[in-house]
Amino acid sequence: MASPSKAQIKANRQNAKRSTGPTSTTGKLKVSQNAITHGIFAASPLLAHENAKEFEALCLSVADVYPPADAIAASLVERIILAIWRQKRLRIAEAAKLAMSTSPEMMIREINDLLDLSLSQRLDANSISEAQEQTFIYCKELLAEFKGLDIQALPANLARVLDKIPKIYGRLKKDLQDYDTTVDVLMASPEKIIESVEKTKKYTSKYLLDNEINHRAYNIAQQMKLAKLIPEGKSVDFLSKYQVQLDTDLYRAIEAFKKHMIWRAENLEIEVREA
Repeated sequence: MASPSKAQIKANRQNAKRSTGPTSTTGKLKVSQNAITHGIFAASPLLAHENAKEFEALCLSVADVYPPADAIAASLVERIILAIWRQKRLRIAEAAKLAMSTSPEMMIREINDLLDLSLSQRLDANSISEAQEQTFIYCKELLAEFKGLDIQALPANLARVLDKIPKIYGRLKKDLQDYDTTVDVLMASPEKIIESVEKTKKYTSKYLLDNEINHRAYNIAQQMKLAKLIPEGKSVDFLSKYQVQLDTDLYRAIEAFKKHMIWRAENLEIEVREA
């Protein structure tokens, strides 16, 4: 066998360098997508609601790190991409499952059963809303201002106790607006002050009494949200096993890719030396 000329050796070395796969981002993406859209994964790996642009971006990122230099490498890159995408899908699904189980509509069913409420007493989703709870807290703080307050003596002492009863005074001013009464008229009418404040106390007390069960339900719902961070039943085992499987698939695909690229480089070097 005739020895190769210097020109042939140079040409072989150049070919070996060029055979490391696409160098441009577009080229890498094209190869990655080709690997995914052919063979056993001919159907799109994306679900109907999933973002194709995010998937393409993942292909680009993976192709930058693991260039799909040949058909075998492309197949391994495919496995890496799909393992990462499925891990993301698993995280999204887990979050969606948690969000669904902690939705007011779902939790209120459990709370109604937990509190053993009759059909006429059963609560709805609004019963455990933030707005409902904030109103309850406001009314509780408002009623607390009545402690030790002499309502009959209030008109004469109003200016001196305003800083101690800001919420009561706020309701008093609201009555001024409702009745279109000026401050001067109100201050000159002790009976109107007493009437307004007593009405506020009566309404607040009734509201707290009527909504105590909602307040309890809200607090139960908050505890349930924390408890549901740990899923129950077989779903935990399934999610854990699936996550381990995806981690294993990803690790094996990456290791196989590295070994293949080492083998490929060694064989290219042998070909060059033999040439």
